[in-house]
Amino acid sequence: MRLIIVRHGESEWNRIHRYQGQLDAPLSELGLRQAEALATRLKAEPIDYIYSSPLQRAARTAEAIAAYHPQVPLAYSDALLEINHGEWQGKYAHEVEALYGPGLREWREHPTRSQMPGGESFSNVLKRTLDFREELCQRHPDQTVLISTHDVIVKILVADALGMNMDRINRIWVTNASISVIEYGADLPYLVSLSEACHLGTLASTREGQKAL
Repeated sequence: MRLIIVRHGESEWNRIHRYQGQLDAPLSELGLRQAEALATRLKAEPIDYIYSSPLQRAARTAEAIAAYHPQVPLAYSDALLEINHGEWQGKYAHEVEALYGPGLREWREHPTRSQMPGGESFSNVLKRTLDFREELCQRHPDQTVLISTHDVIVKILVADALGMNMDRINRIWVTNASISVIEYGADLPYLVSLSEACHLGTLASTREGQKAL
């Protein structure tokens, strides 16, 4: 299976540095333009199936891509949801830093042992992500599948393919509306590309421009 992983375009809350998790922030004006640039980049790409997180920032990104592939099935899966940030959700980055400083540092440096208050454990998001990946490999062994999802999910899939320690995932930067590709077969998985964003040009989101991660 060839897995094309896209991170959603910039959301309105990405833009204003607000933690969103599983809250349903829409794409920003820039995010809409990013999604269209991404869709244009992928319009000639052979795709057999599209899956998306149901949150609108990922769903709108997937739908922009699907518009160029009208014969390709599009399905939504909760397995592709962003991690639930619990009490952090809806708060600005500076508020989370002030209220939950030690927890935020733990999330950034040791996510596998992090537990956001009222949120989802890392072990749960890891399990649902890798379970879904296994399902896709069984369901689409010789096909190209595209998924539209979120920062943490992309990082887990990349780290898993590379055999990385999951505590290192926050050392990976994934640009909004970027493309990462992993190929799965009988041998080892191969990371073919990571956070490809040439199609965005000046529309690309910078790492410094997003603080609520």
